[in-house]
Amino acid sequence: MSDTDKSLSEMDHLEDLFAAARSDPTPVPQALQAAILADAQQIQNNRAMASDTSRATGQSRQLPQRLWQQFISAVGGWPALGGLAAASLTGLWIGLAPPSFLPDPVESFASYSSGSQLITDLDYDVSFLVSDEVFE
Repeated sequence: MSDTDKSLSEMDHLEDLFAAARSDPTPVPQALQAAILADAQQIQNNRAMASDTSRATGQSRQLPQRLWQQFISAVGGWPALGGLAAASLTGLWIGLAPPSFLPDPVESFASYSSGSQLITDLDYDVSFLVSDEVFE
């Protein structure tokens, strides 16, 4: 019970400090504010010039780059794209070299002459895959 009381008193103390900081805002120095605004103006001018240049030269060259950037953004960025690539390669590897308890579709397809025989023989019992014998 004393731990709870102690944490509540610490929270009240922090709240008092935050209230004091809110009541006395520190002004931004004029030189810093002028530098920030000048930098922002320069960036806006550069973007406007780039936009005018792209309109004059045509946007056909930038369209594939924009589509690629939109795709990366939609997927979730570069880390998510890396995970997607890793999962895709893992699936490809499992498909080409399946574990011993799964049938090999390439080997099965090559050994059969008719499609009906292939479909009949590829029908395996799923309960075997989750049985205890597989995991021993």
